[in-house]
Amino acid sequence: MKTRTKFVIGGAVILAVIIALSVQGLQEMTVFFYTPQEVLASPSKFEDKTIRIGALVQKGSVEWNAKAIQLSFNITEDGNEFIPVLYDGVKPDLFREGQGVVVEGKMKGPRFEANQLLVKHSEEYTVETEHKKNKEDYYKSIQAQ
Repeated sequence: MKTRTKFVIGGAVILAVIIALSVQGLQEMTVFFYTPQEVLASPSKFEDKTIRIGALVQKGSVEWNAKAIQLSFNITEDGNEFIPVLYDGVKPDLFREGQGVVVEGKMKGPRFEANQLLVKHSEEYTVETEHKKNKEDYYKSIQAQ
């Protein structure tokens, strides 16, 4: 076999290995986004599979254990059916009942164990008028000096 043919075959094998490892890595990194209804339709399908669920925090379901740094709550889409969530970690400042959240983790039996909790918030930024007035008064006092 010629040297050139050996290089072409070797290059093709190396390229195939790189492509196979890239595809496998992308599949492991891909986390799919689901609604509570999709998960509740067949929870066993999502057992031990990392997924994200976008929903609302059900009112009256939040329990915060500050000593254990553990948050448990229910997520719902329609207010009727819900998924209990357990999150080990610091409670986000914007977290509250009725708030939109995205939880990432795995289904463990009937409960979703989240390793990441993202809180949705309004895209609208407003400044309180009293705060704005105090800030303007401060700037005027600096300029007067």
